[in-house]
Amino acid sequence: MRKHVCFIALICLLLSLPLFAQAREINRLYVWDGSAETPADGSLPEGAVQWYKRGDATRYLYLPAGIDARNLRVHFTGADSFEADGVTVENDSVTGVFVPGETVTISNGGSIYQVHVMQSSNTASVYIRTQSGKIDYISESKRNHEPGSLYVLDQNGRPAFGNDFEYIRVRGNYSFYPYKKSFHIKLNESAPMLGMPSAKTWLLIASYRDNAMIRNAMTFDLAAAAGMANTSEYRFAEVYVNTVYYGTYIFCEKIQIQKNRIAVYDLEKATEKLNEKDLSRYKRLGTNEYRRNTAKYYDIPNVPEEVSGGYLLQLELKDRYTSSASGFVTNHGQAVLVKSPEYISKAQMQYIRPLVQSFENAVWAEDGIDPDTGKHYSDIADMSSLVGKYLVEEITKNVDGNKSSFYLYKYTDDVSDKLYFGPVWDYDIAYGNYTASYYRERNLPSGEGLMTAVDDYERFYWFPKLYAHADFQEAVKEAYRNRFRPCLEVILGLAEPSEDTGGLMSLSAYEEMLSSAADMNFDRWRTFNDPKFPVRTGEDFHENIEFIRTFLTDRMAYLDSLWLE
Repeated sequence: MRKHVCFIALICLLLSLPLFAQAREINRLYVWDGSAETPADGSLPEGAVQWYKRGDATRYLYLPAGIDARNLRVHFTGADSFEADGVTVENDSVTGVFVPGETVTISNGGSIYQVHVMQSSNTASVYIRTQSGKIDYISESKRNHEPGSLYVLDQNGRPAFGNDFEYIRVRGNYSFYPYKKSFHIKLNESAPMLGMPSAKTWLLIASYRDNAMIRNAMTFDLAAAAGMANTSEYRFAEVYVNTVYYGTYIFCEKIQIQKNRIAVYDLEKATEKLNEKDLSRYKRLGTNEYRRNTAKYYDIPNVPEEVSGGYLLQLELKDRYTSSASGFVTNHGQAVLVKSPEYISKAQMQYIRPLVQSFENAVWAEDGIDPDTGKHYSDIADMSSLVGKYLVEEITKNVDGNKSSFYLYKYTDDVSDKLYFGPVWDYDIAYGNYTASYYRERNLPSGEGLMTAVDDYERFYWFPKLYAHADFQEAVKEAYRNRFRPCLEVILGLAEPSEDTGGLMSLSAYEEMLSSAADMNFDRWRTFNDPKFPVRTGEDFHENIEFIRTFLTDRMAYLDSLWLE
């Protein structure tokens, strides 16, 4: 009987060994700045970074810039300790075993992991925590929101912001679908970020299809140096979502009417103050369908006497027109979204729509004069911003330059009775990296860009019609020569920055600044040799920078042949 009992006990012990070994496996491992203690409630601090799993035994630690990798607190689940290259590391202890640039072998309970350690430099770090701990819900639709918290470190690893936010959502049209999502964050209270002026709304732009990572940032810098007003400020940042590394992003301002953004009269806020209900709850009038010479607006009972400003408008693809709250379609078929006031009243629509239509009428007229009002298009539009906007799109050969992410705004008449063009926005598919064969010619650095329409689908675009006017061409030539070409020389490394070109950097400077960030980003998102990834502009980050250099060199030579005497 005793032998039988011992045999059963031995069998139970043997059966329990795999479970015991499994319990000792490290399921998740987190690190953070060693000066921060493990929270008493068992939660993770805001700056915690989780290792990233790839395969059964391969792990990656993507460390933010500025923190001391020799002094990391480590927390893991499933075990009390592990061995790292002969060094015993206890749970919740401070260690220096995770050296950037090296692969660390750790073992525990029979499991062995190869941990590749990388660290960025010259970039801020943005940590997002959603209330659910996941992003599945917000990834389903741009309409889905979720509250959470935001924690920001500057490029030296010093805390720059930390607080809850009202909500986060995924943003973008073309950029909505990749795995590396772009985000829209609305804070509970307005706050500055990393030296950028205070605001409630902040964006994290993924630039997933830009293997050089600089197309948006460099274009913002170009526009600002060339005198384009209200150009968005930005910072490069490593983003961690629920402790998981998501890559290098552009952390930037949203285009909106606000005292630190587009500082025009806030007509939307003024209208809200006069009405009891939220403006979205009033009945929408007009038609939501895309049809020429139609509009959609709201039956808002109380409207400020001042309706001449401020407005923020966006030209958009006709297929996206129905998704906006307010807007109108011009006589020639251009869809115009009213971004602010988002819920526009009839009186406000009756002011801004005829003004835009008059501009279009003038552009279409051979003499540049609207036959209905007798005004030349230069009397309706601010020429400096109009020419600048055209040149940014033409230099970059932005595929969306005529038709999407195209903003214009309007002050009150006591400031200016003209339409202003800009700010510039969205250059992920520019500088020759668009993949659709339909726009193959647009990818070439030589040849016409926005000067001509491709086909009948683009019949209502404004820039081809504008470029047909000799006076517009002359204004373009002057602005190119005096405002934009000096900037291109700086970007290409042919000239040093001057007082006029401001904080512009050369391509080589961007490359050097982002080299370690690019190593991390493209280790996380292995797009270069992925057969499913559509963009083929180089085999690595450095080749992609050279792709832009070659494109801009050839583009400048072509435009020189057109516009320089």
